Amino acid sequence: MIRYQTNMRKLVILNLLLVILLLESCFTEVNAQNPEPQKDINSPKPASASVYNLGLKAYEQNDIESATTFFKKAVELDPAFVDAYFNLGAIYKKQKKFFYAIESFKKAFEINPNDIEIAYELGSCYLEEKKYPEAKKYFSLVTADYPKYNDAKQNLEKIETYLALDITPPEARPEIVQSPEVQGQLLVDALEKSVTMTEITTPPEQKIAAEPQKKPSQEELLINNLTKPIPEEGIKEKFKTVSENFSGPAGVAKDSKNNLYIANFTKDSIEKISSDGKKEVFVEKVGLKGPVGIAVDGNDNLFVANYSGNSIIRITPEKSISVLVDRLEKPYYVFYDLNSNKLYATIQGNGSLIEIDTNNVSKQPITSR
Repeated sequence: MIRYQTNMRKLVILNLLLVILLLESCFTEVNAQNPEPQKDINSPKPASASVYNLGLKAYEQNDIESATTFFKKAVELDPAFVDAYFNLGAIYKKQKKFFYAIESFKKAFEINPNDIEIAYELGSCYLEEKKYPEAKKYFSLVTADYPKYNDAKQNLEKIETYLALDITPPEARPEIVQSPEVQGQLLVDALEKSVTMTEITTPPEQKIAAEPQKKPSQEELLINNLTKPIPEEGIKEKFKTVSENFSGPAGVAKDSKNNLYIANFTKDSIEKISSDGKKEVFVEKVGLKGPVGIAVDGNDNLFVANYSGNSIIRITPEKSISVLVDRLEKPYYVFYDLNSNKLYATIQGNGSLIEIDTNNVSKQPITSR
């Protein structure tokens, strides 16, 4: 998103580039005779601001090439024009030209190192370039009052995982790679890489040209199978979307009253969709840490596998929460057997399946924060 306003009085947009060039000449001559005082970064030079406004107009008309030219001219006329550098960075980022985006955002940040939005954008671009230490540096500057603070925090967690992979010996990496968050991110990265490389390397006029086919790799086969369209014409949709906007949805279970429960891995919460379609947060944070698997017994008690918390918890219909079993190494999925009143759980940390008698386990209560 580009910036539309600067902290200055609104300037009239000049419609003729000839007038702008004349203004540039005048200001250059005056400034040569009268050196100006220290620059206020919130008050760009009039000629530069006028060209900047033309860039905004061009961007609104989807004329990205002209907008880029005007913003470049704006920083040429006023090298301390933060918003012009920012908008250049935003355009390059949208075009996936991350090297140029980083250069523009860095110039803006050098002028105003207190601008949190610029820091966030720099972190995003470095993350796209897989330059994790630099991305970590700028995401760490994002404060809690910034609207995208939660996104920055999640990106920092992702970066820590990647950095851990970089310094972990090859023989110890499988444990990290097999975690659900890394597995999901690796798939997303592979899909994004496939789409980006196709856009960059394939000229428009060659996209429909027939080319010799090579044997696809395992990664390409995975992507093709996930994105392959249904070949039959007129076939009916085989699924419908019940609800959206979850945060890392993992396990799902249904109770005797037809209420659905979804485990949100990222937000440490359980969301409930009642039989009439109403959606609500059933439990959040309290006792939950990276929930993945979820199951329901005959009394509508929920059993949740805390992957990151190394425990399995029990939640009653009245939202009373207790620890069923702890000191488990990354519990993953759970299944409740109504016939035996036993709970089964897969433990990813040691590659095992455990059986829990829910009638004979001492339950440790958890109180709300």
